[in-house]
Amino acid sequence: MEEREKAMLLEGIPVLRDLTIWSILLRTALSLLFSGILGYDREKKGRPAGIRTYMVVCVGSALAMMTGIYLTDMTGTGDASRIAAQVICGIGFLGAGTILVTKQRQVKGLTTAAGLWAAACIGLALGAGFYSGAIIGFAAVLGSLWTMQIVDRRLHKNSESFTIYVEFSGMEAVSRFLTHARTQNCTVSNLEIKRTKNENGSMIVTATMTLRFKFAISHTTVIETYGALEGVQFIEEM
Repeated sequence: MEEREKAMLLEGIPVLRDLTIWSILLRTALSLLFSGILGYDREKKGRPAGIRTYMVVCVGSALAMMTGIYLTDMTGTGDASRIAAQVICGIGFLGAGTILVTKQRQVKGLTTAAGLWAAACIGLALGAGFYSGAIIGFAAVLGSLWTMQIVDRRLHKNSESFTIYVEFSGMEAVSRFLTHARTQNCTVSNLEIKRTKNENGSMIVTATMTLRFKFAISHTTVIETYGALEGVQFIEEM
């Protein structure tokens, strides 16, 4: 037991290992930090679950785990992991709400749902005082998201088909975008348009669509060309 505590630096510090005010503050702070970074990565890609959702899920999971530990210590009976088990079940329902099937039978939101589940697991690890596992798990999740994005872009550097997410200033901008695509011999399909609010509370038009060209074209060229059109506030390949 002593060798194990020495091997794990943070877990070996009594004030952080036991459920004290300092350990509670550290676990909550790390939950906010880790989930905020993961949530930002998802939010900047226009995914349904962003910073706030990830933070609430992770902090809530950490609190549930700490509550289980606290009740076990106070009563001297019970299993601290019982509440944690219910958290995992609850996250399953929450994650299912982020998975959408479009009219074209395309499944969207699987990565976001998996990210929420991973954020909950990180929160549970932090709530249990398993700092090493939480830190390594967070690094692995974030690393996989970033690495696979880079690998995917290099594998598909040039393509004839692109699925993109675009934010427009209004419906007029959408019309200009579609008109420009037609002039470039580009076919637009799987178009889904909806109105939403940005961080400032102003109304914007968002759209997901598939652009199909007659010849293979660089992803960078598509993003730069169509992103420079009037009324396009944000564009990203999905």
